Amino acid sequence: MPRKKRIEKVGFYHIINRGVARVNVYLSDKDYLTFLDIVQDAADEYKFETHSFCLMSNHYHLLLKTNNKNLSSAMQKINSRYSIYFNNKYKRVGPLWQGRFKSWFVYDEVYLNVLVKYIESNPIKASITHNIGQYPWAMSSNSVVLSMLNFEIIQSVDFTNSMSEEEQEKITTFLNAKLEIKESIFIKKDKPKIESYFKPSYTRERAIYKALCDGYTQKEIGNYLDVSNVAISKIVKIYKQKVKLFEKLRDKGIFWSYSKSISYDEFSNSIFVEYLLKYGDFDDIKLGLKLFGKRYIKKVWEDKLKSDKSFIKTNLMLARVFFNMNVESSYFKEIKNERLEKLRLLAS
Repeated sequence: MPRKKRIEKVGFYHIINRGVARVNVYLSDKDYLTFLDIVQDAADEYKFETHSFCLMSNHYHLLLKTNNKNLSSAMQKINSRYSIYFNNKYKRVGPLWQGRFKSWFVYDEVYLNVLVKYIESNPIKASITHNIGQYPWAMSSNSVVLSMLNFEIIQSVDFTNSMSEEEQEKITTFLNAKLEIKESIFIKKDKPKIESYFKPSYTRERAIYKALCDGYTQKEIGNYLDVSNVAISKIVKIYKQKVKLFEKLRDKGIFWSYSKSISYDEFSNSIFVEYLLKYGDFDDIKLGLKLFGKRYIKKVWEDKLKSDKSFIKTNLMLARVFFNMNVESSYFKEIKNERLEKLRLLAS
């Protein structure tokens, strides 16, 4: 299936790209400077301005303002040229970037100030610096002088305080907004009614996350469910961690009998936990207990794995280390497999 063509408009864009498998793409000061020089060359050729940037070790953020409908061409040139430079310098082969760059058209300039603050705050979130302006590879540090840089917005942003909850929600709304074109203008699509997310086919955590992705704020979702913003934030955080753990195990091939592209939401929690206990490493299982709760993990273990004679060593480790059971391997050899017994009865 061909890739969906980007719809391009003249205006502001927030752009992100990461190293493939999250590898570091800048290994020295020279690498950072070379990347910025390449962006400057592209700015000269494609006539765009840079209003904010932050180059982290394995990804970058750019806030560009285009004057022509040529963003894809400009970014293709930037990513391609830097990839060639990096691979040649470090005797490396293969793609450097994880795929197509991600871009968000700034459909309402009311988001510009908070977007700049969000980009320039990346080193603080990564615990590299304590204040905006201290990180040398962010535009707010004023450590780089290039003609493509336009400091007009940065100079109007108050960097005194870290991002507030209201600003975080504003960024979430911006990043998750669904856009459509009407009369050659990008506008935000109308959101479905909030009650439509909370249906039997969705788990509560998935419904909350999907509503959040479609532009509802934590406050709006919390008001609908009559729970606090803190509770919504915690549910979303745990959901994201579950998805991340699932994708890590999927990419390692643990769910070998399922499609390689299967998503967390297509998988039942009980099967996920069963495979996690059977094939996950110690740290994965430890995280699983934290995310799903010891009671649920133990129930799945008792229902799905405890009586499986193929996993006696695994069951002994789980019982002793995670469930505080003082048992020996003989304990598992004596347990009857209820599912197997039922099959035997049906066959007799």
